[in-house]
Amino acid sequence: MEGITQVIVKDPTHGIEVKYDGQNIMIDIYVIIEYGTRITSVAASVSNTIKFNVEKALGMPVEKVNVHVRGLRVSNPD
Repeated sequence: MEGITQVIVKDPTHGIEVKYDGQNIMIDIYVIIEYGTRITSVAASVSNTIKFNVEKALGMPVEKVNVHVRGLRVSNPD
């Protein structure tokens, strides 16, 4: 049901939002992190990876990458 809701209602807290003002690129990414991982390490890694790949692909500097943690996921210990 949540997937259907996301198709109908644009929720800015899902996915990626990119803003470009003609000079600067700013990226907001919304993630769910696995419980037990170091949130700051994961957020820094995600931010650095996105910044590197976008700058490499576009040849333009990325001013800022904001990583928003929407929640934690707990996997079943199978």
